Amino acid sequence: MEVSIRTASIVSGVSLAAMAVLAPLSVMLALPAGHTRLAALIVLLVAALDVVIAVALYPVLRSGGTLMAALSAAMRLAYAPIFAVAAGTLSLGHVEDFQSIWDAGLLLFGAHLVLAGIAIVRSQTIPSWLGAFVLLAGFGYVFDACLVLLVPSATVRLGEFVFIGEVVLFIWLLGWSGRTRSKRHS
Repeated sequence: MEVSIRTASIVSGVSLAAMAVLAPLSVMLALPAGHTRLAALIVLLVAALDVVIAVALYPVLRSGGTLMAALSAAMRLAYAPIFAVAAGTLSLGHVEDFQSIWDAGLLLFGAHLVLAGIAIVRSQTIPSWLGAFVLLAGFGYVFDACLVLLVPSATVRLGEFVFIGEVVLFIWLLGWSGRTRSKRHS
């Protein structure tokens, strides 16, 4: 059964929007307040949404190449269980372990965004400027993951600034993706 691009866009866009609300609730509110189990539950929900997004985003990205879309989905699918394991450590109150596992997992998450960005740039139906935003976010997360692995005490986090690429993506998915079959407007 083939899913329409519009339906896939709505599912992935709504899921991304939900993540944009849930992730800060866990990491910036519940966790600092010491509610590690609540934060862990929210993180686990976000990991489940990562699976939904990986599957739903595939048909949207396929216009930029089937292999690129599949690799992008595979990277996000590989990241989801890592984030779920991080949630498990958080439920046990191991905040440092949670952060370490999450930081390492961001390498796969960043790779997913880089591959998605490339697929978007290559697509004839998705605006190339959107691909630039997604690529920037991906490179930011990859940089952060590599920096933390090389310099564990590093405090610079590009992901805190370049996540805007994900926000722009979910807005585009909800508002414009799949509504027209015309060539992109770069």
